[in-house]
Amino acid sequence: MKKSGFRALIGLVVVVIVVILVYQNSGKNTAESGIAALQAIVETGEYTVAVTDESGEKQELDGDSKTMLAELIASTVADASGEDLSAVLENPQLLVEVTGGDPAVTVGVTVYDAGEETNFGMISFADKTYPVKNCGEVLNYLAEIGFATVR
Repeated sequence: MKKSGFRALIGLVVVVIVVILVYQNSGKNTAESGIAALQAIVETGEYTVAVTDESGEKQELDGDSKTMLAELIASTVADASGEDLSAVLENPQLLVEVTGGDPAVTVGVTVYDAGEETNFGMISFADKTYPVKNCGEVLNYLAEIGFATVR
């Protein structure tokens, strides 16, 4: 009886450890998961890119503009967990939505236009939003292809 009680105790400890690890890993859904999803969509080559400007007008991009913008976002935007974005939330913003995959997934990147100081934005994925940084190049490219910015 002692031997089976010890085995049950060991089994219970193992189950508790597994549950704790699963719980901790489920909470690690950060901007990195949205960036990874965006990178996976871009790698397929089959996606749409739409930009919504400050006035709410939405424009779908095609050709080189679409490809360049999606690849730029996928390669430059990084996780900004722990950053205080309260100051930038009032700035004008542009929303870029990249949709692709099977089933279709949409990843949105909102860039807060702070002129030359632009750095931060938000990434939206799986009904959650996370802060991201390194958005200045994205804003520069949006200005280059004709979207109104503070710059």
